[in-house]
Amino acid sequence: MVSPLSGRAAEELGRRLHGAGFRPLPDVDDNGELIGTRLWRVRAGYVEYLALRQNGLAHAVRAEATFDYRRPAEHGPVIEDRTGYAVNALNWLLADTDPPLSPRRRPYAPPPNPARRWRWPHDDVDGPR
Repeated sequence: MVSPLSGRAAEELGRRLHGAGFRPLPDVDDNGELIGTRLWRVRAGYVEYLALRQNGLAHAVRAEATFDYRRPAEHGPVIEDRTGYAVNALNWLLADTDPPLSPRRRPYAPPPNPARRWRWPHDDVDGPR
């Protein structure tokens, strides 16, 4: 049996989940007993969720964000999933979500011709009210 998360680990996990935009829902079994919490978020065409269990384990899933109210039991295909300790499952979701575009840092370069910058129209362009 796996021991549940310590208070400190649970607090850190909760802070990271909230900061990453995950929202909680209770997770119950077929008998109506609470078995954990399911946290979810939508990102760039995907639904990601983390099913937390009271013993400290979790199941992380990334699926296509497609849903049709005419067929509510169906959803997009599961793209990837992982099971393990809650902290490791969350690390996988967060690390795999926003991979770096390049290992090299690129300094900021201003636009080539600052004189041709976009100018916002003035309110009087629309004419009098």
